[in-house]
Amino acid sequence: MPRRTEFKRMILGLPQSAGDYPMVGATVKLAEMLQMHLVAMFADDRSLMHVAGLPFARELRPLGGGWQSIDVGQLTAEFERSTATARRLFGEVVRNCRVETSFRVEQGTAADIIASLATAEDIVVVIEPTNPAERVTQQFIRLMDSAFRTSASVMIVPCRIARLSGPIVALASGPEDPSIEAAVGIANAAREKLIIIGPAARFAPNSSLSKAVETSGGRMEFASTAALPNVAKLAGELQRWNERLLVISRGVLDDVQVPTLASLRSIPVVVVEPIAPDDAAGGKS
Repeated sequence: MPRRTEFKRMILGLPQSAGDYPMVGATVKLAEMLQMHLVAMFADDRSLMHVAGLPFARELRPLGGGWQSIDVGQLTAEFERSTATARRLFGEVVRNCRVETSFRVEQGTAADIIASLATAEDIVVVIEPTNPAERVTQQFIRLMDSAFRTSASVMIVPCRIARLSGPIVALASGPEDPSIEAAVGIANAAREKLIIIGPAARFAPNSSLSKAVETSGGRMEFASTAALPNVAKLAGELQRWNERLLVISRGVLDDVQVPTLASLRSIPVVVVEPIAPDDAAGGKS
């Protein structure tokens, strides 16, 4: 199996609402588990300045500000307060963190900043807002879209996490699926069992992967499925395993279905990119 680029950083776009910071804490625990540098990015987006004078213009203020009319002076002060609040809340969350963390304030929209920062060695973390109204704002939709457009892998963290223990599940289209190697690394780091779900016809009984499952001492398991299921069926099938985290490769599900699955199962879902030709040829380590 060709090896993928080793993950080095988690890049987290900090949420707009203070009520979503418990999931920042959950992300910190995942970074600790995987021993990855966590980069928290706070977007200082001044693009609203040019529409501030429009009579019907409204904005969703970060960190509990709600929907309000736009005033340039007030908006500037609010940005400064929001930045200070985000820095304080993040500092509280990572106070006892056991991995390297950093807080960055970047100019521009969160979507544009993520696009400029993320590389194939990163996992971009997107936290689902607790408030349903925030999930349909243009800024959140653009952030989600931008994360999936990068060369990085993407982790969708739902607004509620149901379990902090349980097996790691890889949804694989075949034995060469990059989700398997990523899931192996995560399962080893978490000291959890790995369950690989995939179509039986694509996994030969005498393959190296099948032999690894047989000799894993119960730490790996393969569960066959006739075809890769849709989101509703997959969420139902996963109930029997009570998984802690799900790993899939890009394209197995539509991008728009991934947050739905994370929300239905109340667990993080990691979407890994297909292995680039340079990686498969050994051009990267």
